Amino acid sequence: MDQAYGLLITALEADQAAGATLHNYRVYYRNHVGPFLGTRLLPKLHPADIGDWLERLKAEGRTDDTCRRARIVLGAIYDEAIRRRLAYVNPVRSLRSRRKTRRAEIRQAEGTVRIPERDVVRALLATAADTDALFLIARERTASGLRTIEVLRTDAAHPIRALRAFRAEHPDALVDSFHATPWLRPFLATMALAGLRIGEARGLDWRRVRPEDLQVREAVDRYNALDAVKTVAALRSVPVGPQLAAILSNWKAKSGRAGGLVYPSEKGTPIGYPNIVNRQLAPLQIALGIVAADGTPRWTAHSFRHFAVSLWIDEGAAIKQVSEWAGHESPEFTQRVYGHLFDAGRTDRRAITAGELSVLGAAVTATSTQHGNDNASETQASAIA
Repeated sequence: MDQAYGLLITALEADQAAGATLHNYRVYYRNHVGPFLGTRLLPKLHPADIGDWLERLKAEGRTDDTCRRARIVLGAIYDEAIRRRLAYVNPVRSLRSRRKTRRAEIRQAEGTVRIPERDVVRALLATAADTDALFLIARERTASGLRTIEVLRTDAAHPIRALRAFRAEHPDALVDSFHATPWLRPFLATMALAGLRIGEARGLDWRRVRPEDLQVREAVDRYNALDAVKTVAALRSVPVGPQLAAILSNWKAKSGRAGGLVYPSEKGTPIGYPNIVNRQLAPLQIALGIVAADGTPRWTAHSFRHFAVSLWIDEGAAIKQVSEWAGHESPEFTQRVYGHLFDAGRTDRRAITAGELSVLGAAVTATSTQHGNDNASETQASAIA
């Protein structure tokens, strides 16, 4: 197995695979495939052996996504071995998935991709546009994580002085500050309205920005290297509405750059991923109180891409069109990931609303008498309890 893995890596390097792809194959083989199957002979492995290996991974705490990716790596090793006549059957492809139990299906349904609401994205974009503000954040550690004590918005003209005074007010707290950079709002809007992956947004060039669409051709990988997108499906043109077109036009005028990267660093290189996530997106959400129970930011950068796809679906775009705009490998993939949105979209809500109106009529404000009756009922219920 180790020899076949080496041949696969050699083949990928010869095909000039992306650095991130090579990194992922090496990591998943080193941590999840090699320790269990590295010394086994390829022809001696059967589908049942693959199933036992996957069960062992899960028993040792690997997530379903980790097991899926490890299985992909093992399947690719066998594909390369078959091409070199070192094996004749790929047991990974022959492995039949076990039928999920009802509880497993429920867990999978609950784990469906999470998408921020429109008002959340609207608030994030509005605050990202407030580049004159400095947000001072004080948090404390609790048993469940970090809890925000206070968020203070002040003028960004004297950040050091403001931060020093705020620290004096909260001597025992973890104090941090957040100032939105000028590129943050257009960057988030590009992902939230055009559905670009974060690497594609980082690699977007002004020559790819047209009044009617964005041409996705390049992306930036985990090593901050700019190169062509990784798949043919990712080569696409995404329509641009008047709002995003105006945001990009204003950003172009403000940045003073007629060419090159749309979102460059101060040195003209692609903006680093940690700079986007840790220094901008995370504190932006903390400042707005958009956090989970443990105090961590609720949404990732990829959530904005999910939002864009959900927006297209909600407004009635066909699944084939959504798949092309998102750069998915196939409409089947789009259906598998976002099918629940097609099943429960805007038309369903309209139908429910129409049904309620047919029974109750138009919504009206409750009268004082109705409020009084409600209060009386609550009082009576409390007395009975």
